[in-house]
Amino acid sequence: MTKSPKSKSKAKKAEPKPVKVETPPAIMSPVPAISEDLWPQEDAADQATLHAAEEVFNHLIARVKDFQENLPKDHELGIQLANFGAERAVHVRGMGYRNPNIIEFYGLLDGRAQVAVLQHVSQLNFMLVAVPPVAEQPPYRIGFQAKI
Repeated sequence: MTKSPKSKSKAKKAEPKPVKVETPPAIMSPVPAISEDLWPQEDAADQATLHAAEEVFNHLIARVKDFQENLPKDHELGIQLANFGAERAVHVRGMGYRNPNIIEFYGLLDGRAQVAVLQHVSQLNFMLVAVPPVAEQPPYRIGFQAKI
């Protein structure tokens, strides 16, 4: 039997094969400011949220209409804001809203200074009151584009 001659070269060391380690997929959480679930989805709940001030305004129109119909002829509509005390009244000259959540009142504070009261719908806290008209003027009746 003949033996094959041994190679005099050194055997190369086998390099380790790279091991492919599967990493779990990264958990992506949306950034709240751009999260899709914060955009309107056009369902009834979303529309109610987007138009909350308008709904409150429509309710206030009905309340003001009823209140004005029952005012004494020599008085006009005023509001007293809870945080300004009972002595200060705003003689209301107009109302408005900014969706989704701001209600606005325009008028005269104590019958003199022009004011605009802006309130979040969740913070409305005022009282409708009958106030004497401003400086010998006839009582003012606020109106809206809606019939009041």
